[in-house]
Amino acid sequence: MNPLPSSWIDEIFKRFHGRFGNRFFAEYSLGRVGADGQDQGITNAKNVWADELAGFTPEEIKRGLSAQYEFLPDCDKFKLACRPTIDLEQAFCEAVDQMHRRKEGKDEWSSPLIYWAAVELGNDLNNYPYQSIKGRWKSAYEKVKGKISEGKLPNEVPKKLTSISPPGKTTISREEAAKRMAEVREILNKKVINGSLEVNEADCSIKTNESKKA
Repeated sequence: MNPLPSSWIDEIFKRFHGRFGNRFFAEYSLGRVGADGQDQGITNAKNVWADELAGFTPEEIKRGLSAQYEFLPDCDKFKLACRPTIDLEQAFCEAVDQMHRRKEGKDEWSSPLIYWAAVELGNDLNNYPYQSIKGRWKSAYEKVKGKISEGKLPNEVPKKLTSISPPGKTTISREEAAKRMAEVREILNKKVINGSLEVNEADCSIKTNESKKA
């Protein structure tokens, strides 16, 4: 998984410097300037933060930046603010509700983790109450959390694919049916003069040029 873009890290450090002043940079400064003209300690800290925050979404970063901190935030505190500890029972209830809404394309998820955990649990999500399945729900949540961190699952909720009705099950209006029949009749009424086929609409027979010559 790719590190968080350096421009994002620069913005995070800029925002925290604005909130906490020089105390924030003092936590990382070594007082030695590198070839790039930057303090080596701060450069190293930015590289570490970029690696640690790989895979975090813009929404999560914004959450971390807007959080209130009792003490100067280090990388671990910032990560926790970006992805706060979740109430698993509340997440389960959200999963049940949003999976029902997803059938109509009206689902809204607070976190991709909850969606993928619901997918991992499958039909059992609706077949058991939370107290009966909370152990499996926690396992599913932790499993997909690891997969997202490893880049094996996208850190987003995929769009719902439009389902296609099976043959013979599609319902259309009378007007649409009449329009389609008119198009079929128009095709049948056309003769392929230079081709090898002619279609007679009256009896739907097909004659080849060779059979006509015979």
